Amino acid sequence: SISTPPLAGNNFMITTVLSFIVVLGFLIFIHELGHYLAARHVNVRVETFSIGFPPKMTGFRRGNTDYQICWIPLGGYVRLFGQNVMDEDANDPENYASKTVWQRFYILVAGPAMNLVFAFIFMPLVYLVGVDAPAYLSAPPVVQQVKVESFAASVGLQAGDEVIAVNGREVRNWRGLQSEWGTLTPADSLSLTVLRSGREVEVQSTMREVQNYGEVGWVPHIPAVIGVISSGSAAEEAGLEIGDRIMRLGGEDVGDWSDISRLVQQSQPLAPANPIPMTVELVRNGQTKLLELTPKYEPEVGRYLLGLQVGTERETYALGEAIGLGAERVIFMTQTTFNFLGQMLSGQGSTDDLGGPIRIGMFIGDAVRSGVGELFFLIAVISLQLGIFNLLPIPALDGGHIFFLLVEKIKGGPLSAATRERTQMLGFSVLLLLMVFVTYHDILSIAT
Repeated sequence: SISTPPLAGNNFMITTVLSFIVVLGFLIFIHELGHYLAARHVNVRVETFSIGFPPKMTGFRRGNTDYQICWIPLGGYVRLFGQNVMDEDANDPENYASKTVWQRFYILVAGPAMNLVFAFIFMPLVYLVGVDAPAYLSAPPVVQQVKVESFAASVGLQAGDEVIAVNGREVRNWRGLQSEWGTLTPADSLSLTVLRSGREVEVQSTMREVQNYGEVGWVPHIPAVIGVISSGSAAEEAGLEIGDRIMRLGGEDVGDWSDISRLVQQSQPLAPANPIPMTVELVRNGQTKLLELTPKYEPEVGRYLLGLQVGTERETYALGEAIGLGAERVIFMTQTTFNFLGQMLSGQGSTDDLGGPIRIGMFIGDAVRSGVGELFFLIAVISLQLGIFNLLPIPALDGGHIFFLLVEKIKGGPLSAATRERTQMLGFSVLLLLMVFVTYHDILSIAT
């Protein structure tokens, strides 16, 4: 493996830690600000506004509120007068307990709502500053391969065909083809004009037929130009660089990106104990070079990998389009999150998908180093997750307090102080155990 110079390693760690504290602190501030503003709006006294958990680092007092920053940056809280069962006073107009069920609901839901709102704000910013898309989308839509028993095969499309029009509308690249394809509905007819061996060929069908097959079944031609090299990968250790075009691998010609994985898997033994070195012939800055690399077996995917990804290009969008795309992405991620929660509750999910503070910190550090767009994306994702997670009906979370309000509304009165206190302690213990578990899981993931 390649060793990291001490200074570079220290800078990496400092950037990761500082980025984690700033980003998470900002999102916690937004969450607690929601509770704070809602409480002040309905005249509930705010005793403490804290970013982080004690011990206290610094702060000041203004009016009846202590504003503070604490040393443990894994959360925050707004302490309301009367929210503690020992301070309840239904006769004091500034007491939390004196407010109606709907006013208390308003205070509780304001924190998660602020996180959800900021997810909808930051995700469009991702598209405004630009997102990375595969570079081949700008290339002519030439078909590299047609899958067997697919729609493309059924209508006679062949490897080497270039799609030049969809329903009479010209397309110049894969991005344009995708755009035209996205406007079609299952009820539409489909006419493809392809260029084959210098002559135009018309293919007639319907989108319903495409839907029956489940996919089109064509594989784009993607030049074997390196766009991304993973840290610590076989490619990095061998000295490959971004922009290199791979011409031959293990003595075999590479005409397309899809050839790389096929040739790697074919050249290696079934048992992953002793991978076989491969020669790589590539073109770099107009010069041909020969290198040797040894693929690494990845048990998680059961394949030998080089650690390469295709080249990317940054796409930017106008404000209106960015807002639409950002909203669609947040809605999709919300659905995905609830699907994941459902799988976890039903026992079908995997703990490998859980991430604790260490993993989140590493993601944030990577995003900061990658660029503004990646950072905005991660802020939107974490803000969305904070909003959703805090609405879960778990005691000690906002969702748990909201659940108690629902019970109070149905029952006609609050649960006993003792019941609420015991339930809150139980919920806090569960959250603490979950935090310990995901942190331990993070450490194991990094160690392995």
